[in-house]
Amino acid sequence: MDAPIGQGGLFLLQFVTGIVIFMLMLRFLLRATHADWRNPIVTFTAKVTNPLCAPFNMIFPLKGRWDWSALSTAIIVQALFVIAIGYLTGKAFGVAFITLAATTEIMNQLLDMLFWLIIIQAVLSWVAPSYNPNTAIFEQITRPILAPFQRVIPPIGGIDLSPIAAILAIKLFQIVVVGSISGFAQSMIG
Repeated sequence: MDAPIGQGGLFLLQFVTGIVIFMLMLRFLLRATHADWRNPIVTFTAKVTNPLCAPFNMIFPLKGRWDWSALSTAIIVQALFVIAIGYLTGKAFGVAFITLAATTEIMNQLLDMLFWLIIIQAVLSWVAPSYNPNTAIFEQITRPILAPFQRVIPPIGGIDLSPIAAILAIKLFQIVVVGSISGFAQSMIG
């Protein structure tokens, strides 16, 4: 895998997998937060991911706010990526490792996405505080995530500190819980 062609192939595989996972996680978040389906980002995300999610939609019909087909598809794509990495590096990974590695990577990507969406929304609330249809999607996605923190932490001097608490909670969960599961998975490959 030290050859430039092998490294280029690995980069391309990581890039394509990353884009697919990003779109699937965005689909999951948009549905979970009841984002406006008329928004062009929501429409684009649905159209791009529908072919991938269609097989799982037969198993998990779309009902309510949780898009289990997007989540299942993301875990399968990530598991295939882990298998491909094993093949390219000459390692044979067990089913338990592949499952844990795929699940923790999906959790990390979802938490990273939430982290950045909250930061973008916080910046937008300062730069463009009035309603803007182009940036409303960020508020729609982050509102349900920030709401529990806003109930506990009232605005101080007109400044909403809930994004800071949410970001801390996300990063702590990522480090402690997801990191522990990932460490356990890593111990399986010795």
